[in-house]
Amino acid sequence: MARKYKVLIVDDSTSILKALARAFAETPYDVTTCNDPVKSYEMIEDEHFDIVISDIMMPELDGLSLLRKIKNYNGTIQVIMITGYITINNTLNAFRYGANDIFFKPFKDMQDLIDAVDAAAKKLNRINEILKVLASEKGN
Repeated sequence: MARKYKVLIVDDSTSILKALARAFAETPYDVTTCNDPVKSYEMIEDEHFDIVISDIMMPELDGLSLLRKIKNYNGTIQVIMITGYITINNTLNAFRYGANDIFFKPFKDMQDLIDAVDAAAKKLNRINEILKVLASEKGN
């Protein structure tokens, strides 16, 4: 991995946040959790997270609205959605709004979610390589 990516996990369930934080404890990611979707968006603006894992069904600001706000703010932030409310509409909208992947709760295997974050990190590595090339060409 080119650098240590910052991951924000957003879910209104503290037990889910704890389980995900434990699952990511042995990974190379710098993980932060937040149980308030409105506060999480402020954190995204202030702390520059690279990857966000967000629940869909949350009070005040649902995950699909959060996803749209994140992508409008910075399209390179990689977003993975999680949900216990499995609907075709939620799934299609998540991808339509730019989610990398979607996982259904309860999780069958946390490794699948970790693999999805690894894939998002690889995509970020590629984006950063392209930006470096463009920056060096601009300097010529």
